Amino acid sequence: MLNALGLIGLTTLLAPWLGRVLDARAGWLLALAPLYGFVWLLGQMPVIAGGGAVVESIAWIPALDVALSFRLDGLSLLFGLLVTGIGTLIVLYAGSYLSDHHHLGRFYAFLLGFMAAMLGLVLADDLIAMFVFWELTSISSYLLISFQHERAASRRAALQALLITGGGGLALLAGLILLGMAGDAWQFSALSAAAIEGHALYPAIMILVLLGCFTKSAQLPFHLWLPNAMEAPTPVSAYLHSATMVKAGVYLMARLNPVMGGEDGWGSILVVVGAATALVGAVLALRQTDLKRILAYTTVTVLGQLTMLIGTNTTYGLQAFVIYLLAHSLYKGALFMAVGAVDHATGTRELVRLGGLIRFMPLTGAAVALAAFSNAGLPPFFGFIAKEFKYAGLIELGPLGWATTGVMIVTNALLLTAAGLVFIRTFLGRQGAYPRTPHEVSLPMWLGPMLLAIGGFLLGAFNNVAEVWLVDSAVQAVARGAIPVNLYLWGGITPAVVASMITVSLGAFVYLKRQAVRHWLARWRRVWQVSGDLLWDRLLKRIFIIAGQVADRFQHGSLRQHVALLAVVGAVFALLGTVLASSHGARLPTASPLSWAAVAGCALAVLGAAGAAMMRERIALVTSLGASGLGVGLFFLAVGAPDVAITQIMVETLTVIFLAMVLNGLPVVQVTGARNSRRRRVHLAVSIGFGLALTLTILIAIGQPLPGDLAAWYLANSLPGGHGANVVNVILVDFRAFDTLGEILVVALAGLAAALLLHRDDNAPAQGKLAHAEFGSVLLRQGLRPLAGLLLLISLVLLWRGHNLPGGGFIGGLVAVCAAVLIALGYGVAQARRMLRVPPSVVAGVGLALAAGAGLFGLADARPFLGSAWLFPGGLPLGTPLMFDVGVFLTVFGAVSHMLFRLMEKEV
Repeated sequence: MLNALGLIGLTTLLAPWLGRVLDARAGWLLALAPLYGFVWLLGQMPVIAGGGAVVESIAWIPALDVALSFRLDGLSLLFGLLVTGIGTLIVLYAGSYLSDHHHLGRFYAFLLGFMAAMLGLVLADDLIAMFVFWELTSISSYLLISFQHERAASRRAALQALLITGGGGLALLAGLILLGMAGDAWQFSALSAAAIEGHALYPAIMILVLLGCFTKSAQLPFHLWLPNAMEAPTPVSAYLHSATMVKAGVYLMARLNPVMGGEDGWGSILVVVGAATALVGAVLALRQTDLKRILAYTTVTVLGQLTMLIGTNTTYGLQAFVIYLLAHSLYKGALFMAVGAVDHATGTRELVRLGGLIRFMPLTGAAVALAAFSNAGLPPFFGFIAKEFKYAGLIELGPLGWATTGVMIVTNALLLTAAGLVFIRTFLGRQGAYPRTPHEVSLPMWLGPMLLAIGGFLLGAFNNVAEVWLVDSAVQAVARGAIPVNLYLWGGITPAVVASMITVSLGAFVYLKRQAVRHWLARWRRVWQVSGDLLWDRLLKRIFIIAGQVADRFQHGSLRQHVALLAVVGAVFALLGTVLASSHGARLPTASPLSWAAVAGCALAVLGAAGAAMMRERIALVTSLGASGLGVGLFFLAVGAPDVAITQIMVETLTVIFLAMVLNGLPVVQVTGARNSRRRRVHLAVSIGFGLALTLTILIAIGQPLPGDLAAWYLANSLPGGHGANVVNVILVDFRAFDTLGEILVVALAGLAAALLLHRDDNAPAQGKLAHAEFGSVLLRQGLRPLAGLLLLISLVLLWRGHNLPGGGFIGGLVAVCAAVLIALGYGVAQARRMLRVPPSVVAGVGLALAAGAGLFGLADARPFLGSAWLFPGGLPLGTPLMFDVGVFLTVFGAVSHMLFRLMEKEV
């Protein structure tokens, strides 16, 4: 499982490059990744059919007991085969369909990224991991729907899908958290019906989970996003909106049915909502003239029927769910791809302009015929078996079942009518008025529809094979208990067969009278005018209006008022927190012995801050702020924190240089301030109150003992566990290395982003003293080079000794930046770049790669990511923490140097 997921993920990263190099031919190479997953899943069928399961797990967040746990059973096997099998054909299809698109490589990346997310979703056993993949499918589908982003309709459809499914995802997250709490387990396989059903949280769990499932699977009233998503290219419609993403909600309802399906509310809600969704989708499908929108609304109908079948929880109903899920994915994927081929060959998807295409596109027409027959539920196709079992499953419900059977007959009849429109109206009869002369499409475009359509026929004709190897295990995974599975094409004259005959007759009648039916539906103009799209647009417009009104109240443009408001609110909450902590026995920390060096540092910091508040000249202000920072550094040094002190001094040095250059480049503006003495007194009071409140809060916080005597644990384990005497550095590069990795990633991103904003035109004429690097004193300039070399040597010493003495990669990187800045100031940025030889941005990238790569050694040794590994040549401890620290050094040096060099060039 992990190999298949990893291969598809790796292919996602390579797709843009391969798309640029190979163009449309890249599809044949990229399709090998999902094909490998499909073949691997086929190889697991004997184990799953025998009642077993395949389980794989790797640690993700061990402290929270969250793991990437994957479990392959009958249900996940069925979905996994659909995701990888249809995905392979879609990748080939997309290469031909979008062969002339200049962003084909990007499309491949989006498509494969979605495929990996969907595969992870159906294989994940951990609740939280499943939700992560769930959200990744929403994000990747947004990118796919908006792929043609130059079109306003595509952008609107993508945003609508993201907001609806994203809103449902928030509800789902809350439901999953409550589910884990109620079931006292965070894996699907560990949840039990006895713990969930009857629990006080069950109603909330059910509502929240179903909201997430209904939005994802386009159930009424959230169905409107799916037809609008047809603005995406046809490969997206064929994959996401027929076989995979829209069935994610259906998958989760089926997955949770064994533990939540025992209560009456669960089944009643699913049956009622599913029936209403199926009926609305089928009626709206008849009103469409665009082939893709017809298929989209019939997909809404099928999703409603699948939801209804899960809610039956009957023997035939759950069998029908699995059979119909598989049958629909095969025929609907084939129909969507065939419709795309028709559009590609004729230039239109409008029914009024189509007809007689079988003469021009015989292969595509044959595939559509087979898929349409399965869609209509005609024997011996797999869709026929699904239809018979659907009726049998609903009839088992009793009086409610007979009522919903009537809805099922109507919706299935309308599905048959839609199948007739797609095949008979499009491919048979008189020749249409095509925008261009039709032609048969290339092999990749008709191969997928043909294979899927033939698959629907073979599964129906040889249904015993499907029963043994696929359907039986999937039904057992969905059911609350063991269910006997027995597929058949003919079981005698039964109520289900009678219902099927009524369906075919009604569907044929509606097809023949389709114009009259459309005219009759058109009379209900008032109903169609109140559409979900209209309500959505009005809701979104009202939200924007309210947001604008709220923003007008607070975004008044006065920085002083913003700061004052934040200070007052912060002071109030800080004082309330202090009072609350004091009431619970919190006390101020015991004062340390008086140190005159610390007092001097505090005095310098306070005087520097006060001076900055009163300075008017920019350079004097920066100098005063630098003095304040140096005072803080002196205080850290006096209280025994040399690592923090060196970092503080280096940061202050670079900050002074940075601010001096920024302020020097800004235009001269008049200094403004509160001239009213009363306002000045108010501002002074707010500042003092905020400072006091924050000081008390910090004193209360540091006065509390660490949980579990954490400091003592670090002190005791630093040398034996991390092989380092400098506890601070051991924590940063070993015990809490994952936190540090996130921090240097932020440093790198911030530096690169700031450098991008400071980018200048390289063709602009160079002028200004920074370009020529003319210092007044030649002696000073000549002294900078050895000083920079000395600083660089010191930075390397700080890096090497940091594990046992004050220093480390972060401090060393800052010192090395100071050396590079000295050269840039004295000799120009061009000279500094030549001496560095490697671009700073590349240095930062190499540093991040080294830091992240240090974590792979732990994974290779079956330990958590960034778990340390050690070698002892000659007794010298060398390990991955040193590699990680070197990565920190290079990242800090590269990111900060890149930003400062760009800023100096901007000053030109």
